[in-house]
Amino acid sequence: MLFNSSQLGTVEVDESTIINFAQGIPALENCTQFKLFHNADSDNPSVFWMQSLNDAEITFSVTHPAQLGVRYEVELSDEEVARLKLSKPEDAIILVLLYQEQAESESHPALGELKANIRNPLIINLASRQGLQKTGLSCDILMHNLA
Repeated sequence: MLFNSSQLGTVEVDESTIINFAQGIPALENCTQFKLFHNADSDNPSVFWMQSLNDAEITFSVTHPAQLGVRYEVELSDEEVARLKLSKPEDAIILVLLYQEQAESESHPALGELKANIRNPLIINLASRQGLQKTGLSCDILMHNLA
């Protein structure tokens, strides 16, 4: 099917690749279907665009936490495992939302700092195409000596 995204333009969406967030994403509960896109020119993309198929105005930038040097150990409740329809841990991937705060000066809005929401990652079961946002994780930071 064709979808007209305000950010990505008209894009082809294979319905078998739609990711379902049964309860939506916090603050966007009406957005339950998403599609991941990446730059077709890249063999190993580092940033993906997650387009809401319920609202053409909503597109998130996401990346694998490893791109940022972050490694997760996430415990899922029985309810979360059931929502994801997760039978094997290796079917799950974790993505983090990227965002950009508005620059305080009168410079161009795209010049603000790029940040990652590491306390509220997305967890997606690639086999079932079910997803959820795990909210309010506490974070431990481990520093490595590179010398």
